[in-house]
Amino acid sequence: MKKYLFLIVSVCCFAIAKISAQTKLIDSLVLRLNNPAQDTNTVKMQNDLAWAYIMRGDFDNCSKYVNDALKLAKKIKFTKGLAKANSIIGGIYYHKGDFDKSLEYHHIALKLREEINDKLGVSASLNNIGIIFDSKRDYKKALEIHLKSLKIKEELGDQIGASYSYNSLGIIYYRTMDFPKALEYYAKALALQEKFGDKKGASGTHSNMGNVYKDSGQEEKAIEQYFIALKLREEVGDNYGIASSHLIIGDLYLRQQKINEAQKQLKIGLEMGIKLASKPIAMQSYHSLSTCDSSLGNYKSAYENYRKYLVLRDSIFTLESNERIAKAQSLYESEKKDKEIQLLNKDKEAQALISLEESKKQKIIIFSICGGLILLLIFSLFIFNRFKVTQKQKHIIEAQKEIVEEKHKEITDSINYAERIQRSFLATKELLTENLKDHFVFFQPKDIVSGDFYWGSKLSNGNFALVTADSTGHGVPGAIMSILNISCLEKSVEEKKLFEPNEILGHTRIKIIERLKKDGSAEGGKDGMDCSLISFDFTNNKITFAGANNPIWIVRNNQILEFAPDKMPVGKHDKDNIAFSQQMVDLQKQDMIYALTDGMPDQFGGPKGKKFMYKQLKDLLITISILPVGEQKQALQIALNNWKGDYEQVDDICLIGIRV
Repeated sequence: MKKYLFLIVSVCCFAIAKISAQTKLIDSLVLRLNNPAQDTNTVKMQNDLAWAYIMRGDFDNCSKYVNDALKLAKKIKFTKGLAKANSIIGGIYYHKGDFDKSLEYHHIALKLREEINDKLGVSASLNNIGIIFDSKRDYKKALEIHLKSLKIKEELGDQIGASYSYNSLGIIYYRTMDFPKALEYYAKALALQEKFGDKKGASGTHSNMGNVYKDSGQEEKAIEQYFIALKLREEVGDNYGIASSHLIIGDLYLRQQKINEAQKQLKIGLEMGIKLASKPIAMQSYHSLSTCDSSLGNYKSAYENYRKYLVLRDSIFTLESNERIAKAQSLYESEKKDKEIQLLNKDKEAQALISLEESKKQKIIIFSICGGLILLLIFSLFIFNRFKVTQKQKHIIEAQKEIVEEKHKEITDSINYAERIQRSFLATKELLTENLKDHFVFFQPKDIVSGDFYWGSKLSNGNFALVTADSTGHGVPGAIMSILNISCLEKSVEEKKLFEPNEILGHTRIKIIERLKKDGSAEGGKDGMDCSLISFDFTNNKITFAGANNPIWIVRNNQILEFAPDKMPVGKHDKDNIAFSQQMVDLQKQDMIYALTDGMPDQFGGPKGKKFMYKQLKDLLITISILPVGEQKQALQIALNNWKGDYEQVDDICLIGIRV
């Protein structure tokens, strides 16, 4: 016990000594600042003080000194100091999670450094801009910018700067899952950082190496790297880095199901993130703590932490923010071309003025004016004539436009009327509430009417049946097909009194095939539906499930259970002589049952225009399953809109959740 007490005291003394040394550095800079030799030195010292404070995560003092540096540098036109101040302000906004503001100031710093040909500063600014694009997950742009930065540093022989570029490149390769390449660049960075005693840089590299080991399944190596990083950050007093380390270690413990150890680390990270006013750290802390609480059954606390996570996430990652960042980047790239054009235009203007001054011939000017007036008169007569013709054409176009608008209104009114008819076939809100109690329906057709539908009915054995289906097609053809499908389901349940899910789907298939034989084609239509049919027996707390290409999922204890369907539709098919199978499932209290069509997983979007996919949807449902059902529906809508962005909706969407 004495041995451990001595060790703890030694570590504390060492940390106090480091903080004391850093405090002495700040005191020294303040002393020099009060006795400046000249204005440029004052700007340099103010920037140095601001940088020292940002290293400690003291953004208030950092802002004070950097703003003073900014004002003085502008006043005395000290471009290098002005660039450094803008770069530091960009760093403040980055740590606080305001990426678009950060990019704005780093671009200002970059332009100023380019103006004075400060190549070292240009490479530093490019590195900062690359980090922002990496944070926004635009890895292609981030890689391009970091390689530019590295090239300049290698040309200048800046090995310390090169170590940061190697580290940034390693991060990008890690993000894109190229782990060997990531470790190669991290090793290059670490060798230079250890050579020059750069503990802060080395701490970041060790942490990044830990991420690679964690995601490649080498968790013991990962935790070792994370604690090395934490120790280095404590030695240099890097508060932001310390908070990040606690957060990363907590997430790894959470992954290993060491919930108590995870909560301890995450709470330290959250407390420091709030003190530092760092939205990204606080956001991730709330998300991970929500998962911890959920694992321990503390659902109220899990919900509250997840709500705080959503608030912070939406304040950082918004569509408006992404658009402003893209606009800022394109503005910077176009400004360089604009400057070249302006210089060229100025040369042309100067030549024109010289030529004009040399040729002062009054007669030529007078004749030119007269000729111009005559041409203007002729042109005016021509314009007047074209105006009369255009007016006539405009009347014709407006008449045609009125006809088109009237036809469009008739078509829209017809489709809206069809939507009312289709809706009358769907399960009513009253029917679902009476039989399913705690549930939500996320139903979003691609067009006004839909091929997707949801239908419910009481069965002859007293159970309640719920069908979630995707008919062939969407829009008007899909809607007509959905009405045919519902009619055939009703005959199976109401006329035949069938109550086993597999028998209901089998008889419905027969009725659909019989109906479509009359479509005039040689073999009869091959249309129908993919669907899931769940029979709820709440008395015995069981469900019976049959599916045609559509599964159902149950989220239980933070895990997802998938119940696979038969790989054939309800309709004409080469397997339409094979009976549908069915599965019986025992339910547990607080289970969340999800029935869905393929609309949301198949939606294109995201940074690379890819499908949302089933895996991402499963992860999302696991995360939100602890929320009240109404908020689950809202979270799904937000996730879909964020993913879809400017892309069109590609298919009808239907997803139903029921809590047991």
